[in-house]
Amino acid sequence: MRTLAIAHLRTHPLRSSLTVLLAVVSILLLAFWAFSAFSSSTASQAIKFDRDRDAQTTAFPPLDDLLDRHRLWPPDLAQSLCSLKIYVYTFPSHLRLPQSTINQCRWSAYNSELLLHGLLTENKTSTTSPLITNNPTEADVFFIPLFPACYLFKCWVAAGWKKALRCGVEDEYILPAMEWVKEQGFWDRNNGSDHLIIHPMDFIDGYYTEEARLAMNSSAYLVTVGDLRPPPYSSHYRRNRDIVIPSSTHLLNSYYINPRDYVDVNGHPYPKGPLPVRQMDGSEIFLPSSGKDYWLSPSLKNRKTIAVFRGGIGRPGEGESYALSIRSLFFPSANTTPPHLSHAGFSSIPSWDIAEWSENEDYARILSRSKFGLAPPGYTLDTTRIYEYFAFGVVPVFIGTGHRGGQVMPFVDDFDYSSFSIFVPRSEAHMLPSILAAISDDEYERLRRKVWEIGRLLVLEGGRGNVWRWIARDLCRMQGVGMGTSVIEYT
Repeated sequence: MRTLAIAHLRTHPLRSSLTVLLAVVSILLLAFWAFSAFSSSTASQAIKFDRDRDAQTTAFPPLDDLLDRHRLWPPDLAQSLCSLKIYVYTFPSHLRLPQSTINQCRWSAYNSELLLHGLLTENKTSTTSPLITNNPTEADVFFIPLFPACYLFKCWVAAGWKKALRCGVEDEYILPAMEWVKEQGFWDRNNGSDHLIIHPMDFIDGYYTEEARLAMNSSAYLVTVGDLRPPPYSSHYRRNRDIVIPSSTHLLNSYYINPRDYVDVNGHPYPKGPLPVRQMDGSEIFLPSSGKDYWLSPSLKNRKTIAVFRGGIGRPGEGESYALSIRSLFFPSANTTPPHLSHAGFSSIPSWDIAEWSENEDYARILSRSKFGLAPPGYTLDTTRIYEYFAFGVVPVFIGTGHRGGQVMPFVDDFDYSSFSIFVPRSEAHMLPSILAAISDDEYERLRRKVWEIGRLLVLEGGRGNVWRWIARDLCRMQGVGMGTSVIEYT
């Protein structure tokens, strides 16, 4: 009887009706939800379509040009900030470096000491001549022709690159020279803050004794390394007292390889190879060695190399202290690398040209036919490769460096580096091949044109001496010369 009662309950008409009713309600709810979702999606798509259609059919008037162009950045570089005047000290003969030291230094990475001094003296250009005054009483800035990096370069070469040696650079050169400068009567005018010294080495004035640094450090420095990272990496860079300048490069500033013998006036490589190369006696990047200009039809096909790099990978055991380990991706991994981390290196990628070294003319040909130039750090964030890329119209790719990697680039108040370069953070360095492959031809051409039009202006060269234009602008800001005191009114 108990079993029959249970069976009777399971088949009771009321229970069956409720079950059916619940099923119908569930189906109706699901159908309503699906319909609502579809309607919402359709409405959203319709709105998007209407917006796209309106965007295509509705024209909006362009904004009028600003009456005051100075409200925009980057600034108009054709407009000077002030009428700066620079007086160049002439050391007595006993304080000048021997000619043999000068000649040797021209083949070093510290050649910028000599190049910048020469552009103000025996190699003046139409850019630098207006900056010079021979009357110290009317000078805004005083240039001190002190070349301690050249002094140390000769010392280190003779000693087999024992960089702990100083060879008397402080007592025999820096201190006597600075004492002579102060005796001329202009240092005390502003406690030396209107004086200028070049320090082109990685650690700026960190190679010298405390006494020597104290004698110099009231003045402004021209430096090649600016670093925003925490100490000790930024210990020697003075953010408000140093002006970062481009490095000299062996290719452009020692061997005088002229990029315009390899690319035409628009930055495109000559189809039949470089022009007949003539030996130059100075660094020129704007005119071919022949002095005759050339125009050719632009062609993206002539730059067939996707990425180029020349440089080392550091010494064994240096680890991340050299190049933040980034360059370890460029070449095949070492035998000691665990199997799951081993790789063939970027150098194995077709159409990528990566090597430790090349003959100068071969390297110049490769640069003229390369699209992107890789710029990883070395012992510092700076690398001279950048300026070779600019000179040859190669788009630089900053990898863990550059304006977004803590590196202070030259003349950042006047140049928008993001408009003519690519930045890849260290954390994405391994993705570099796919990042470059994703750049369209149109975007590449936009970047290349900006490099050719703007980036080239940053190269340290002797034809125009543009670098002194940008140094002068920074000095105007630093010294407050002719900057005015007008008040900006906000409403």
